[in-house]
Amino acid sequence: MSLDERMVVARIERLTVHDLRLWVSEGWVRPAESEAGPIFDDVDVARLRLLCDLSKDMALPEDAIPTLLSLIDNLHRTRRDLRLLREAVEDQPDDIRRAVLASLKARIGGSD
Repeated sequence: MSLDERMVVARIERLTVHDLRLWVSEGWVRPAESEAGPIFDDVDVARLRLLCDLSKDMALPEDAIPTLLSLIDNLHRTRRDLRLLREAVEDQPDDIRRAVLASLKARIGGSD
């Protein structure tokens, strides 16, 4: 889905054009650029909803938002990397998969 500023503000009730432009200028949301201006996708809309939750509902101080966004982004990258690792292990022959899983279970069990 590709939305312009007007469409995004209409879709997210709590969002103002001022906030939208501020958050884009801060780099908290990074829409694609077109000749007509910024174009927002589903990920941008989800992030804007999160920013509304953080700034409006939770009244998080503005200077804390970049740190929280960074932590959330790192968590998403880690989840993606773990999914890719799982897929790579699943692509291996049965004996390799069993060996990797046994090693993982030994490491998890040994960390308690």
